[in-house]
Amino acid sequence: MFALILPGPAGVVYELFDVEPVLPEAHTVVDVSAVAGIAVGWTRASDGKGGFTIAAPPAPVVAPPSVSDLVAYAAARRYTVETGGVSLNGVTIATDRDSQSMVANAYAGMQASGAASVKFKAASGWIELSADQLKALALAVFAHVQACFAAEDAADAGINAVPPTIATFAQVDAAFAGLLPPA
Repeated sequence: MFALILPGPAGVVYELFDVEPVLPEAHTVVDVSAVAGIAVGWTRASDGKGGFTIAAPPAPVVAPPSVSDLVAYAAARRYTVETGGVSLNGVTIATDRDSQSMVANAYAGMQASGAASVKFKAASGWIELSADQLKALALAVFAHVQACFAAEDAADAGINAVPPTIATFAQVDAAFAGLLPPA
């Protein structure tokens, strides 16, 4: 394998060839068949002994997320988990903002009217709920939403602690691990 090296003190591998290319003399072509894993972007530098070395570019330095990035991520994670649904006795209930409102409205309406049951369309299909069942469902949605806000609050506290106890996106995710939506 042969590499076309761009000119400069640390020449960069510009292109690789299986067969030695015929190029004008101004181009530097080097036999790199003994260099395992060589790729475009690697660099060529003097080894100080009249030869050269070819090395992979350094790994990019990735800055850790900022406090504001982590706080925004925690809020987005809370919203995703909060609105992802909850399961109660094998019935999956949607917990998006409209569904939360509908559950609360159905519960309030049932209490005010004294109705014995209500029809409700859960994420898993139609169900008929008694007053006690609707109360359990409303309380399950309430508990799920409150647990999501509590997890975000705890994540924010960890992010803003001195020293921080939460400093990565994975650690934010871990704060919500027990609250994930039903599969």
